[in-house]
Amino acid sequence: MYRPSMASIALRNAVESRRQIEVFDYVNSADAFTRAFGMRNTLKCLRALANLGGRIHGYRRVCDLGCGSGAFSLAFAYLADNPNLELHGLDASEIQLSLGEQLMSAARLPGRIEFERRNLPTQIGYLPDLTISSYWFCENEHVILDPVLFDLMVGREMLVVDYEKIIDRVANCLPRGFRILGRHSSSVDIPSALTEFVAQEKASVHSIHIGRMENW
Repeated sequence: MYRPSMASIALRNAVESRRQIEVFDYVNSADAFTRAFGMRNTLKCLRALANLGGRIHGYRRVCDLGCGSGAFSLAFAYLADNPNLELHGLDASEIQLSLGEQLMSAARLPGRIEFERRNLPTQIGYLPDLTISSYWFCENEHVILDPVLFDLMVGREMLVVDYEKIIDRVANCLPRGFRILGRHSSSVDIPSALTEFVAQEKASVHSIHIGRMENW
């Protein structure tokens, strides 16, 4: 699913700015976007998740907000290696969710992983142990600034991977009742075997891990 196509290569060459990503038509070009950026995003998410250390194995109920084609879900399920994992990916695009289902089916990772169509932000309906999100907040910055909406999206803990500017905003605008558990910026060296999929040798990763006060 990550192997480049002519459409994905053209997309990769055309996208030169964060702004172009934010206004991209993910619904009609979901497959091209997955092939152009899915592997890179998965590697970024793997790097951010590694900062959780052994704690990653203890999260049972996990929710991937704006999951797209499932890059973060894939990375989490792989590192968690937890047969008791219950991971739910939420997104508004049926096409993206279908790609996510195909991806997780091919990966055959332990746990129960399901994808559900939801228009976010919305009440999830339960409090996950952890919510994860990659590049959802950059398209929904208003949620960061609205304590009520923000509270709806966060489980007991939350791990966000996004642009540095967005991570700064999350850190600076945390509503009362939340605290920063960790914040990391690093660079991922792309393995030579994956350069065909990623089309670059390094990728920057910015993440923030937050939690509710009552859990600490």
